[in-house]
Amino acid sequence: MMTHDIPREEWKNFFDDLSKKRLEWQTKIEITNDRIGSQILDDGLPLVGMTIEKYKDDTILEIIVGQDDDHHQTHNIKNPTKIAYMSEEDSPSGVVEIEEMDGTQTLVHIIQPMPLVVRYVKSQEITAS
Repeated sequence: MMTHDIPREEWKNFFDDLSKKRLEWQTKIEITNDRIGSQILDDGLPLVGMTIEKYKDDTILEIIVGQDDDHHQTHNIKNPTKIAYMSEEDSPSGVVEIEEMDGTQTLVHIIQPMPLVVRYVKSQEITAS
């Protein structure tokens, strides 16, 4: 597993690019910290997008997953301190690791969809004469 730390000045471009290239890929979001232990927030919802914006003195990372109004989640992380991307060398799937000042860690697993297998069968039309 290779880990790439994303410099703060590249966060916005990183999330914009990731959101475009991994749109609707399956996600699993887990949060870990000393207070709550490890909790899974989502397992299987498609990625809608990840954005990072500056609001006054705060930086807000917004993670949006879901497929419709009834099955969606938005998770906001205020003032992340570190962002990294972990992946296998030959795999487009990966994990975004977000750390907060209090030690909370959010892992966003982004899983490549299974390819659709289509099978063609040659058929022959027979006509009665």
